[in-house]
Amino acid sequence: MKIYNFYIITILCLLLSLYTNGQNTFKEKSDPEATKILKNLKKTFSTYDAIEIEYLLEIENGEDKELQKGKILQQGDKYRITNNGNIIINDTKTVWMYIKKQNEVQVNDYDSEDDSGFTPAQIFNIDENDNEFFYAITGEDSHGYSIEFKPLDSEYDFKKLRIKVNKNQTNISSIKIFQDDGSRMTFIVKNINNAKPSKTSFRFNKENYPGVKEVDLRD
Repeated sequence: MKIYNFYIITILCLLLSLYTNGQNTFKEKSDPEATKILKNLKKTFSTYDAIEIEYLLEIENGEDKELQKGKILQQGDKYRITNNGNIIINDTKTVWMYIKKQNEVQVNDYDSEDDSGFTPAQIFNIDENDNEFFYAITGEDSHGYSIEFKPLDSEYDFKKLRIKVNKNQTNISSIKIFQDDGSRMTFIVKNINNAKPSKTSFRFNKENYPGVKEVDLRD
């Protein structure tokens, strides 16, 4: 598993967690109809205590294709992501990245101020950053709507991001990222549930991984 691809999953997780910003107000700079759909999504997710998502991730790079699967649990800024046996956990103080193949866990401090590249915070508050993104409905069929987001600044390493929303405007079925290098990543949502995490959901327990090597990268 490539660490870069795992970071992309984290970004997608945060995009799907629109429920944490349910009280925000959309600006009207972008497509007003797309704005209405996004507001309806936020209204749905804002009722969740926490969100649990089962997903498939299709990665395309030229003729090469790879399919990964996993689960996301998110509550506020905390999240736990499993992906092909690998794990990322963030409790808003510490971030653990467990790499199954190496039976190794890397431990980092969580930095909410890190704004390098395409950060989770920018996706989280995409409605409040419409001088950074333009979004519009680009398609509609019997299944729902396609909404595309395009960055207005060249600092981002992707050309556009496309989400598909169901007809009732209550759920996201997929998210596709078009990278500058021509690769594409499609996040396919299998199930979304309202979850109730336990006290240990956002902690890494080394006792569950016999022989795990810990690499502490904290300051």
